[in-house]
Amino acid sequence: MNILKNKMQRRDFLRTMAKAGLTTAFASQFAFSSKAFAAAGDAKRFIMVFYPNGCVRDKWHSYTTGPLNANSFDTSPLAPLGKHWDKMLPIKNLTLAGHGGSTGHPEACKGVFSGGMQGATTFDVSIGESLGGQLTNNMHVGCFSSKVLGVDYMPFTDKNGTKINVGDNPQLIYDNLLADVVTGDPDDVPPETLRRRRVLESLHENLDLLQANNLNVKQQGKLMQHEEALNYYQNLLNNSLNVGNGTYSRPNIGMTGNDADAELIAQAQMRNIAMAFEANVTRTATFQFMGAQDESVKINFESIRHLMGEYGIEPKLTWDHTRSHVSSHNESDLFNTQTLWFNLMVSQLMDELAARPDNAYGGTLLDNTLILVMSEVGGGNHQMENPGIYVAGGAGGAIRTGNAIDAGGAGMSNLYWDISNAFGLGWGNYGNSFGGINGFQV
Repeated sequence: MNILKNKMQRRDFLRTMAKAGLTTAFASQFAFSSKAFAAAGDAKRFIMVFYPNGCVRDKWHSYTTGPLNANSFDTSPLAPLGKHWDKMLPIKNLTLAGHGGSTGHPEACKGVFSGGMQGATTFDVSIGESLGGQLTNNMHVGCFSSKVLGVDYMPFTDKNGTKINVGDNPQLIYDNLLADVVTGDPDDVPPETLRRRRVLESLHENLDLLQANNLNVKQQGKLMQHEEALNYYQNLLNNSLNVGNGTYSRPNIGMTGNDADAELIAQAQMRNIAMAFEANVTRTATFQFMGAQDESVKINFESIRHLMGEYGIEPKLTWDHTRSHVSSHNESDLFNTQTLWFNLMVSQLMDELAARPDNAYGGTLLDNTLILVMSEVGGGNHQMENPGIYVAGGAGGAIRTGNAIDAGGAGMSNLYWDISNAFGLGWGNYGNSFGGINGFQV
């Protein structure tokens, strides 16, 4: 049990430092320097956005390929993104078939997001593990994901093969990741010091938990998890804890469970992601609107009612047709409007990123972020061809934004691989990928 012995030695050392009143001072003596996760010119931050039930494909892809302009998306549910046209890279004619696609929602969730590898770690988690983070490698947040039909309808899987239950409460997300960014300490302790102190306290707690367990040979998996956590904290202390100098505020809404609040919750979560990026607590975030095959939330918000036709007013305003999955199989104008709402929220995420400086890499957060938006199926009737997918954000100049491209039937895994290359990760392939997509990278 050499691993355990080494851990206990570290624990005794830190405990001795803490008893001597040197814990915070000890942390401040580390040689903090920025972590070089990617070479210059590569994307630095990644956001993956999941929306359920696909789209009306002929409407979604009504834009033409080639150079974009502010009016390119006027007849598409991508219309809210028109103001960000120069940071957009929409993609036609990808396929999910052979890359995890399925005509069933839960079956698709087992492979689409991991490059066709059934039940494997999903792409967002793989990116997060590669890029690393100050407090978390991947920030998973959602909006009404807690009403998912079951675990099989969750799209994302961690590195242990377990489906990820996404946090829907914006206030709890803020409290767990961002509360100590605001200098509300009565002794006016700098937020960097508070964060170092919190990391060391977490390290102590982890070691205490380890000491309380009597581990035998069959519990090696648990022991290795502890070791991994301790290595993570140790690496964290050896890197910059820059928390930025922006404006951070606690969301004024939690997870209420009321349909009418879903838009406010989504907006609060988008702002949480932007604040976390500016504070540099993570470089990877995943946003999940709902679970696959969602039937929980009525998408009838005031922001889109003028586009909902007869369903934008009573008595049809609250009919079941205003639920995403119910309307998806009709591939109606109503369903088209509901997918527009998802993109409206992404547009507001881009607004938040564009308004905040990237303290670690320069420019704005949007300049250095690559956003991937996708669903588990293509069309509303479970088709796997030509899904509604786009990439957005400046991505550090690594991709050809301001253009719409035709993937020519390439698979979803090929796009994942291209994205990994945009981060300079040097992966040989990803999942079932067999090359890249023409026109994606510069």
